[in-house]
Amino acid sequence: MKKFFVLMLALALFVPAVASAQINWYGQLDVFGYSIDDESYSEPGTSNTYSRVILGANFDLAENIEGNMSLMYFSTWGDNYLAGQQIDNSNDTGVLSAVRVTEANVVFKNLFDNDKISAKVGRQFYNGGTFFNVGPRDLVYSYFLIGMIGMPYPEMFTDGGMDGVVATYDNRENLKIDAGYSKIINENTPAGAKVNTTFINANYKFNDMWKVQGYLYDSEYADGSDYLRFEILGAKPEFTFGKLAAALELAQVFGDDDGSMFSTRRTADGYFAKLDASYDLNPLKVRGMYFMTGSQFYAPYTQNLYTGIYFTSMFRMMSGVGFFAEAGSLDCLNFGADYTISKFKFALDYYRLGDRDEANKMYEVDFTAQYNYKENVNFRGGIAYLGFEDDGSEKHMIYVLSAGYKFGSK
Repeated sequence: MKKFFVLMLALALFVPAVASAQINWYGQLDVFGYSIDDESYSEPGTSNTYSRVILGANFDLAENIEGNMSLMYFSTWGDNYLAGQQIDNSNDTGVLSAVRVTEANVVFKNLFDNDKISAKVGRQFYNGGTFFNVGPRDLVYSYFLIGMIGMPYPEMFTDGGMDGVVATYDNRENLKIDAGYSKIINENTPAGAKVNTTFINANYKFNDMWKVQGYLYDSEYADGSDYLRFEILGAKPEFTFGKLAAALELAQVFGDDDGSMFSTRRTADGYFAKLDASYDLNPLKVRGMYFMTGSQFYAPYTQNLYTGIYFTSMFRMMSGVGFFAEAGSLDCLNFGADYTISKFKFALDYYRLGDRDEANKMYEVDFTAQYNYKENVNFRGGIAYLGFEDDGSEKHMIYVLSAGYKFGSK
């Protein structure tokens, strides 16, 4: 019942102002299923199907003030009343126990009588790039480990949003700067952990050919007696010339357990470097990507790095205790191609990943297909082959199918 009362309280706060306002509805539906063959380390049962529904509303509260509110429902097929359980929200077996208030914020525009300055306060989504992305992902391929490791959605992957404040300067031409503070997990909750992140994220466009992103994230991670404060300082220049596009991202992590900033006592080898490029021959696009990390690179578990159907899920699972925390110096090489014809898009990818100091690597080969039934409706399917280069004894096949529907916009 607690969640029901929270929902009613949120509605009570917004409804009086909404009653006379124009409401813009937005939302999406995702259905995703997977099956894994020869997964030697998983529990019995290597397939699941998930549904996720998001329903949100954007509305004006007053001049230069707007509100946003959204709800998210996520369920594994067969859970809750679908499995014949008695619907009892007080015991977390009902539908309301799977509903989250993922947005409940107010946006103040034209602050200090300057139309370039705004602030968003409350529960919200934020996508800051590679290492700070809080909110629902469209990348449904990364969900299948939820069932394998038993972590409920969206707590592990922070897809449920963050509480905080983000101030923005945007001249709507070539410069946008965000400065924010987020409370992702509160140590006083039953989770018993704490994750705070303070950040500044700037994007500057020099011209149609060059643009650059610079960022600094300061995070505190605490779980029981384990504590780490770390900063990620990075830059990402991007280059576009005709059909060619390329980007280079460099980041350095600083971290220690004594609360100090910019310490390298625990992160002396904490770097990240990533290069990617593509050439668009329309309808064929060829692309490549390579990244490497130092052995002591840490990041918040809100990273947004796609490395294939399986490897993406593996990274998101590892990030709860620190991105690449115990994996050594990693590198990842990817070659891929996209082919688009009419409403269809096909992609073929090869990924090789492992410790740079080891000769034997893991590798993944993916084939995916997408059918854009309508502009806002798509169906996707994929097959991934995962193996090891040493003796070929570890081989896994992964199959995924999904459907997605979106409507409206903020």
